[in-house]
Amino acid sequence: MLKQVVRPEGVYPPTADFSQAIRVSGGDLVFVSGIIGMRPDGSMPSSTREQVELAFANLAKVLDAAGATPADVVKVNVFVGESFALLRDDVREIRARYFTHDFPVSTLVQVAGFASPEYRFEIEAIAAVPPRQSVE
Repeated sequence: MLKQVVRPEGVYPPTADFSQAIRVSGGDLVFVSGIIGMRPDGSMPSSTREQVELAFANLAKVLDAAGATPADVVKVNVFVGESFALLRDDVREIRARYFTHDFPVSTLVQVAGFASPEYRFEIEAIAAVPPRQSVE
């Protein structure tokens, strides 16, 4: 599988650790639903930072179950329920632990609300992994 980060000329550089485009060939795609910072018992941390930490940890576990890693992620969508300016440093610090190079393409959206008022952060992803013989 080939994952090529595209660095276009004549376009502004990325404003944070993300790529503007990634071209993928010869692999399978893994689509991950929106992942929140919920514990296995269904409880939610009270702080946004804890929810961000747990959401990224949950994303890594879901990717692992699908035969992927954060290094395989080519696209993420991040949804925040409060001003990103308040979360910027926390999100960037936590994100940097999971995406260390050839950063995924990324979109960040501030939303008016989530499926539950307890939710404060959500991330969804697309990963590109080497093909395998059969899908179980």
